[in-house]
Amino acid sequence: MNRSTIFFLSSWSLLGFKRGINAYDYSCNKSHKQHLYLKKGIWGLGSTLVYINPCAFPFVLYKEIYRLEVQFRGLDDEKKTDFYNEVL
Repeated sequence: MNRSTIFFLSSWSLLGFKRGINAYDYSCNKSHKQHLYLKKGIWGLGSTLVYINPCAFPFVLYKEIYRLEVQFRGLDDEKKTDFYNEVL
């Protein structure tokens, strides 16, 4: 594997980990549960597996394009919805 492929896979995996952590934080804040760091890490690892799964790639790519559009257009109310904060 060349360096660009390794860079893409590692950055895509880290993005999946970050999305899992954000999804856990959102679900805990929504239901007023206590945050646990172990569960936060498990959610991050689970979403990393989703992000590197080739079968889920089209769905994950769609969500990332959607998130980019929300960022570019500055739709702050949209960032508080379930669809924005879920991994898939």
